[in-house]
Amino acid sequence: MHVSIVIPAKNEEENIAQCLDAILNQETSFAYEIIVIDSGSTDATVDIVKRYPAVQLAQIKSEEFGHGKTRNLGAEMARGDYIVFLNADAVPINTEWLTNLIRPLKENQNLAGVFSRHIPKDDCFLYMMRDLQTSMPDKPILRTKAGKMDFMLFSTVSAAIPKATWKQFPFDNDIIIAEDQAWANKVLNNGFAVLYEPASIVRHSHNYSARQLMENKRKVGEAEAPFRFKNKYSALIIGFMFMTGGIIFKFFGDMLFIFFRSPRGIPFSRKIKEIKISLAARAAGFWGRYKGWLMHG
Repeated sequence: MHVSIVIPAKNEEENIAQCLDAILNQETSFAYEIIVIDSGSTDATVDIVKRYPAVQLAQIKSEEFGHGKTRNLGAEMARGDYIVFLNADAVPINTEWLTNLIRPLKENQNLAGVFSRHIPKDDCFLYMMRDLQTSMPDKPILRTKAGKMDFMLFSTVSAAIPKATWKQFPFDNDIIIAEDQAWANKVLNNGFAVLYEPASIVRHSHNYSARQLMENKRKVGEAEAPFRFKNKYSALIIGFMFMTGGIIFKFFGDMLFIFFRSPRGIPFSRKIKEIKISLAARAAGFWGRYKGWLMHG
């Protein structure tokens, strides 16, 4: 077995079949296995997975789930030399997704991990579409060190890590969220590199409400604060400046994108609605992150 694909899932009946079908249609020169770890689904997710005899299903209780912990469990189960982590709602868009994700790891022994490009779903909010286009361009990005305010170092939505590297640098079992950012900081600080590979593509985006976004970003801020700030005082001062500047900078950038650079054919009425969505999202996201930063002792 050359590659193991680990898919954490919970209540993904709308996406899991699409995801598995896309994986099973991959054209590769190597063998791969698929492991789905379900954490207490109450919908038809488990029944759908059981229809795929080639897929190994593991079931854990909902309270046993952790973003780092569950991925570590999948990595322990994996028999492959390379471990691919894929969200159940991230769907590879072509048959080369897996080959393009693994190839750089074979070519560069100093790579600790490779992650894919995300393209938005059809109903994606326009501010999120802009974020994806900005953070995930059509050219590769090699990172050898982490900046203090880098918020997209790595993404386990769709990523590959050599199993030997994972054994040396497993995910943090206790982290609330953003296990991939904490992991990337760790490997970069130990002399390794990570690569964004746009030739490996999945369709993935979320239309969070302002409340959901604020809570998610609060958890992210809490998880990343030790890497961004020396102490609570620096988080209070520097974080506040970054929060206010970030809201202004992102919102005005969103307005330019929505009115002049978004896909053609979008009605003016929707653009006005998207401006309101952007303002609420930017304010909620940065405020949530700031609250998380202030948890840093």
